[in-house]
Amino acid sequence: MRLICLILIFIFLFSGQAYSLSLTDVHKDYIQGNYKRAIRKAHRLPENDESLYFLGLAYIKIENYPRAKLYLRKLVRRFPDSKYYDHAMARLADTYFLKQEYKEAEILYKEIVKRTYNPDNMPLILLRLAQISSRQGKWEKKRKYLQVIKDKFPQSSEMKFVKILEGYGDFFTIQVGAFSEKKNALGLAKELKRKKYKVYVVRDTKGIYPIYKVRVEKFRDRNSAQNVSVKLRRQGYPARIYP
Repeated sequence: MRLICLILIFIFLFSGQAYSLSLTDVHKDYIQGNYKRAIRKAHRLPENDESLYFLGLAYIKIENYPRAKLYLRKLVRRFPDSKYYDHAMARLADTYFLKQEYKEAEILYKEIVKRTYNPDNMPLILLRLAQISSRQGKWEKKRKYLQVIKDKFPQSSEMKFVKILEGYGDFFTIQVGAFSEKKNALGLAKELKRKKYKVYVVRDTKGIYPIYKVRVEKFRDRNSAQNVSVKLRRQGYPARIYP
């Protein structure tokens, strides 16, 4: 009997060590960007909060949002006391945001703000809410969210994106080209003006070298921008609506 107990203890300790090492391997693969390998390893582990969390993160990275939602939902439903719970809620909202399902994303982000989850997630959540408001043409709400980030999280990494979002202004526009050479941007602008579009060129100096961006019109609502964008794409231009 004593021998059997010793064997069982040995098996338990050995299997626990192997499990720990496997989780470490999953984390290592994820950090190194080997997302599919991390997924394969995580699927071989027992379903706990940590394995579910890394499955959710890895599926987000390979843009498989339905699978990411599946595992993140499992985590928040089954492990409400997990140390990963707050982060999982934020990443679950991200899956909707990245799929441009803004209504669903906004509901989850607002729930996180209301219930004051992990404050480390708050600058990004506020930025997401500002981006959603911007894409809905709700400029006043956008400015309020950005102001909260500036007031409460001035040292956060999200501040650089705050400045970018503010730089877009309170309107929709359509970008049809970006060039390192100003003459190329001006050439495209001239071509579009001949087709009766209202065109302007923006000099972007955020990078090492300036980029000249060709944009069409400034719209107060997204539907108007969408209509012109469709027309431009039909004419062969790579139109993209901002913000």
